Amino acid sequence: MKRSLEALSNQLFDLAIIGGGVNGAATARDAALRGLKVALVEARDFSSGTSSRSSKLIHGGLRYLKQGEWKLVREARRERRLLLQLAPHLARPLPFCLPIFSGDPYSPLEIRLGLWLYDLLGNLGPRDRHRMIPRAEALREMPRLRAEGLRTVALYHDSETDDARLTLEYLLDAAAHGAVVANYAEVEALETAPTADGRPVRIAAAQVVDKLTGSRHRLAARFWVNATGPWVDRVRALLPRYDGIPTVRLTKGTHIIIPPVTGRYAMFAAIPPSDRIFVLAPWHGYALLGTTDTDFDGPPESVAPDRADAEYLLHAVNRVLREPLTLADVRNSFAGLRALVLQPGVSPSQNTREYRFHEDPWVGNFITICGGKLTTARSLGETLAARVASRLGQSDRGYPGRTAPFPGAPEQDFEVFVADATRQAVEDFKIPAATAERLARTYGRRARQVLETLRREPRLAEPLPGEPSLLAAEVAFALDEEMALTLEDFLLRRSGLNWFAASGFDAALPVVASIFAERLGWTPVQRDVAIQAFTVTSKALSV
Repeated sequence: MKRSLEALSNQLFDLAIIGGGVNGAATARDAALRGLKVALVEARDFSSGTSSRSSKLIHGGLRYLKQGEWKLVREARRERRLLLQLAPHLARPLPFCLPIFSGDPYSPLEIRLGLWLYDLLGNLGPRDRHRMIPRAEALREMPRLRAEGLRTVALYHDSETDDARLTLEYLLDAAAHGAVVANYAEVEALETAPTADGRPVRIAAAQVVDKLTGSRHRLAARFWVNATGPWVDRVRALLPRYDGIPTVRLTKGTHIIIPPVTGRYAMFAAIPPSDRIFVLAPWHGYALLGTTDTDFDGPPESVAPDRADAEYLLHAVNRVLREPLTLADVRNSFAGLRALVLQPGVSPSQNTREYRFHEDPWVGNFITICGGKLTTARSLGETLAARVASRLGQSDRGYPGRTAPFPGAPEQDFEVFVADATRQAVEDFKIPAATAERLARTYGRRARQVLETLRREPRLAEPLPGEPSLLAAEVAFALDEEMALTLEDFLLRRSGLNWFAASGFDAALPVVASIFAERLGWTPVQRDVAIQAFTVTSKALSV
């Protein structure tokens, strides 16, 4: 995947997508699979907004059953099943425990019924079915769970993902099927043209500025999708006759990283007396705890975690723990914004997570995506690309539908693949088995491409200081093949470390910066400025 803004100016595209989060990326992939000529531009880095700030879960949303959102749960459970087939390296099965305490807003019977329905809407087989764990067994499995008031524990299954890399693989596949994609390419203005039959105007082109060089490019397309998440109404403001009426509700979600208090299990539990829940999932040897859900009315780019968010989440989880956690236990934090479909009169947590497609009646070829979830992005992209293709008179002939694997998907059972790939990498490249296995689980079958870099540059076999399983070759690969352009792009979104890279990465940072400088032609001053910029980003994440 190579960045070329010049390629945006040299042709008329069938579809131009503004926004490189997961919804835009999934739409680009599906449209490219249908044979459409696709362009996608992102003002920052791919998935740098909401799509790298999620709970990292591929899940049906058990609580949505209680809210009556059967369609959403059924779609999400189906998508989980599909992603396990099409991208097993990016949708890892994960056991969830649901402890039921005295005073909880639901009884064991209600949970049994809900989980029976949850299994019915998307079970993967006998091993994936829910079961109730006796209190004594649960306390043996999770000794940090509070015993007082514990009635029983339900066990069910969803999946975990690396949200930034999932978004990236949508884009990699789109590019492999002919799409032109570019990050740090911001749409500054939209050009309109009259329609042939006198109907509303259409968007003919966009003025795109390269945020790295300042150069300007004209992107022309027959149809447009606004997939900018929290920024959708800012992009709509570029339309003629914009009415100023918002299409989305922004709510803030904060996550904190804490010790692994539930071992290999994720946890879903109530936060009485509210209608909220928290989710706790094992992550890189720690646990990811989230999430808050509060209305947000500031500029989307200003969202950040704060002390009150962390205290709220700690209070929630401490209710179910034998020994409480404190702010001193918080390793890091991050916050993102949900761009929800407007649903007046309900709390943020009750607001639907379904997606909608909004069309301003005075523009004939422009659709805005509102809402959606990480889990259902593939389905959203399929639905929207089909609508666009139909409007453009494009047939579905040759479209692979829901059978097209992601670029990193192996052709064999995933665990068999990991074992084979690990052994082969150790034999061929003399790297530690733990490193080889992590590469296989992170990149899937693309791990071999990462390692082939070592044949040309053996020095890149060295692990990064302080990160023994992360190879210097991965930095080079992210630059050469995955369009990383800043230190943050690699450390927070390409490396697989995500937000862990924002703390305790001091030793590796100069090495990473030196590889960037060598490949991108940075001067020593530019390298030092990049290091300082990442350091500022890291400090902004602490609570």
